[in-house]
Order: sequence, then C-alpha cells, then structure tokens
Amino acid sequence: MPGFITRNKRSLIILLLFLLLFWLVTVQVKAGRLTFLERPVLAVTGFIERVITAPFRFAGSVINQYVLLVRTGRENEQLRNEVERLTLENQITNELLAENDQLRQALGFKKLQPPRSVVVQVIGKESSPASSTITVNRGAQAGLEKNRAVITPEGVVGRVLTTLPDTAKIQLITDPNSTVAVRVLRNREEGLLEGKIDRCALKYVSYYVDIQEGDILITSGLDGIYPKGLPVATVSSVKKHEASSFQMVTAKPAVQFSRLEDALVLIP
Repeated sequence: MPGFITRNKRSLIILLLFLLLFWLVTVQVKAGRLTFLERPVLAVTGFIERVITAPFRFAGSVINQYVLLVRTGRENEQLRNEVERLTLENQITNELLAENDQLRQALGFKKLQPPRSVVVQVIGKESSPASSTITVNRGAQAGLEKNRAVITPEGVVGRVLTTLPDTAKIQLITDPNSTVAVRVLRNREEGLLEGKIDRCALKYVSYYVDIQEGDILITSGLDGIYPKGLPVATVSSVKKHEASSFQMVTAKPAVQFSRLEDALVLIP
C-alpha cells in the first residue's frame, strides 16, 4: 500500500484537490453563494467536462455525417434511376417520332402520285436463295391485287405477288424471279433489271451500250406494272469481256430493304 501511494502520489494529490474543490462548490451552492472559488472551479470542471464529452460529440458528428452520406447516396440512386427512366422514354419518343415521320413521308408522297395508293406496313420478311419477299398488313379487302406496283419515296420496292383478305406477299426487285423494265436516266438507254437476292443486274446489255458506274436506273413503264420515271437502282459495277457480246452490269436498289417498314401499293 505505501508503495502504491508513493508511485501515484501526484495523481492522488490532484484527485484530492479536485474532490476538495467540488466539495467547496457544493457547500457554497447550498449556501446560495459562489465567491472566490467560482472561476477556478468552473474552469477545472469545464475542462473535465470537455474531456469527457468530446468523444461523444465526435461520435455524434460521425454518425450525423454517415446518415447524411447514406441519405445523399439514396438521393443519387433515385436521380440515376430517374435519368435512366427519362433516357428510355426519350428513346421510345424518338422511335415514335421517326415512325410518324416515315408515315408522313409516305402519305406526302402518296399525294404526289396520280394513281391511288394504299399505305402498308411490313409484318414479315423472307429471304432465301430462291426468293426474296415481304408480307404486308393489307390485302384484297383494301384493294390490293396481283402485279400492283409497290413503292416508297426512295424508289421501287417490287410488286404484289399474292393476296389474302387482310395480308399480301410482295415480291422484291431483288427476287431472282423479278424483272423490271428500266432505262438509264443519263442517256435513256433501256434494259431489263433482274433480281440477285442482295442486288440487281441488267440483262443482255450490249457490249457497245454506254453505261457507267453511278448511273441511275429508272422505270421505263414498258413492263406494264410500274409507272415510268420511278427510281429503281444505281449502277454499282460495269465489267466488259472481249469474248462476250454483253456487259456484266450490277446495280444497288434505291430502297434499303433491311430498313423497310412502310410502303405504298398503287391501285387503279
């Protein structure tokens, strides 16, 4: 025991002084007065109070900051979700606007055509080495008949192959069994365009005919199906062989069939 007191003499003296000061303050408060010991006692007790309560205040501050961060994180997550929702709605709106624009173009083109026409939408596609066709959502009840021309503002699509009451099958100009009477816009040279699944080719073009890459081919009207003057294709390559009396001419269709959604069927 004496050894403990000797080792902790300074700490015990401070503790005794603090207890003495606390006792004096208590006595004076009970007596209703606070005189010469007011400032030192309050300073000491205030310091001790700050030392004791500082960790709790720090912990409270940390908790408040954590709660604030959690709340901010939730708000950011909500904002991200809202941005994603608005982005998706914007994409849908743009798609609807694009579709409406296509329909307006089709209807506007319809007004410029002397024949009557029916707006149709593509509901099916078929492409194989033997055929290249599409199915549309209008048929005989809408006035569609076999061999009626099918067009878009860009050019010729093909012709009606078969009809049902509410649908019809359209033979594209790229179908191997399709032929279109055409002429070269630049010099009025005439020819017969046949389908090659992914492109077209001019049949029986004489070796001496003036035809060049980039020439635009339009309908001549000589086949009795397509009105004359409609864009059909653009010449993409011209090859000549001295051993042959004909040129090999390929052409790219004016209509992009991979993006085809709407078309016009010309009816009498």
